[in-house]
Amino acid sequence: MIDELCAEEIVRTRGRQLMEKYWGAYVAFLANRDGTVHHVLRDCSGKVPCYILAQGDISIVTADIEDLSCLPLPALSINPRFLAGFIYNAELAQSECALKEVKELLAGECLELKAAHATQFALWDPRAISEENVVEDFADAARQVRTVTQACVDFWASKYDRIVHQLSGGLDSSVILGCLVSSPYRPLVTCVHLESDGAGENESAFARLAADAAGVELIVQPGYSQHSRYDEGMFRLPRAAKPSVAHLGIAIESDLRAVIPSQRRADAIWDGQGGDHLFFQARSAFGAVDYAFSHGITGDFSKHVRDAVRLSRSSYWGVLHESIRLGLFRSDWHPEDEYDRAVTFLNPEVLPANLIDYIWQPWSEDTSDLPPGKRWQISHLASLIHRHRPVPGLRYADEHHPLFSQPLFDLCLRIPIYTLLRGGIDRALERAAFRDCVPESIIRRQNKGSIATAFMSKIRESLPFIRDLLLDGVLVQERIIERSSLEPYLAANRPMNLQALWPFLSCIAAEVWAQKWAAAAWRLT
Repeated sequence: MIDELCAEEIVRTRGRQLMEKYWGAYVAFLANRDGTVHHVLRDCSGKVPCYILAQGDISIVTADIEDLSCLPLPALSINPRFLAGFIYNAELAQSECALKEVKELLAGECLELKAAHATQFALWDPRAISEENVVEDFADAARQVRTVTQACVDFWASKYDRIVHQLSGGLDSSVILGCLVSSPYRPLVTCVHLESDGAGENESAFARLAADAAGVELIVQPGYSQHSRYDEGMFRLPRAAKPSVAHLGIAIESDLRAVIPSQRRADAIWDGQGGDHLFFQARSAFGAVDYAFSHGITGDFSKHVRDAVRLSRSSYWGVLHESIRLGLFRSDWHPEDEYDRAVTFLNPEVLPANLIDYIWQPWSEDTSDLPPGKRWQISHLASLIHRHRPVPGLRYADEHHPLFSQPLFDLCLRIPIYTLLRGGIDRALERAAFRDCVPESIIRRQNKGSIATAFMSKIRESLPFIRDLLLDGVLVQERIIERSSLEPYLAANRPMNLQALWPFLSCIAAEVWAQKWAAAAWRLT
């Protein structure tokens, strides 16, 4: 309950008191008593979008840029730098938008409006949180993760009467289901499993196992209908401040995926997204590297090296070398070092001057005092919480990600990577914490399905439309992408590898976004 004294403290601290003492899904508006200073806060889950359009001395704040189309505003313009960054890495977390005149208030940030001057700054800072009250003991960390996750699921369960839960058959969605059926609020739950061709191991069998153990109904349906294509249906997407690869699938399959939520009159569609980022899904040597960074090469260092060898499948000497170089000697390291990623399809002239710094904002500055594994986790958390945006008109009910909860974010940030990965097992702590509510065969799973094959199949089936869309599209005309680099895949049928797939999908998403704006009454310049 926020009383008058609490409200005054929230305003006095420019929202910090609200961010530290309360959590949920919100954008908050604050003002001092004389109305000379205003603050806008976006909570760290990123659930509610928040965009800012400055017009002279006025800052317009909105969750949906489309809502501003009725206002007599000047024409907006394409931001080539952002689109280039998006095509390079579609999950960049950046306050810039694809429209030059629009900024995004990022999750955990505050916008201060004072004397016609606007300033954005972070109130929720995972860099600082990760260094406070570190939970290093494995058993203690597992107990806390179990308790906090259940509390977060209970809180969200109390807000909904009917939930459709997307049960993939993986660990994270099974964890959410296990906690959900243990909640005292007991909303009506229906599980849906979306099958994907080429996902590898039979995911539906694991989904069935989790649903049966929880005693809930499971409906299995195709993730994509047999006749779905990347086609004009993508233009059903509303205009937005930023393009999204995820929205492409929503646009062409929204009718299919709305069937079960509409039949069940669902209040929300839940899933297990976030577990890889919070509990650390990565085949790497970061456990040993981070231990050496924090404790040197004494104590349990050799044990963590053995764990890292098992997890990364690297040689003992390779892990030892990385631990000493990055951990003990603290050599320069950046998240982009973990990728084999080339500049693909892009005109080099439009790339941001410092591409790596541009891509890995926010929270990538002043992190040299943090171990590389923790910095990696923070950078991916930034990508995760800025990935999801509502799609008005194409969802029967709002998507909800229960793991996107501030208490769980804060706790997992305070748990070292080598504790999360004890024994050389990815998400080892998560497996230990939820062994009581998830079937043992899912707890033991070491692999998971992939949607890359389904994407490639749809591209092949949709090639004539995609060829017409891209080769003479807005991005080529604006010289953001190079026509010659696309032609081998679109005209000469060159096979596409995974390295090219994701930037290719980003090109499609960015082109649809640009054409939507170019065709609008509220036009781009």
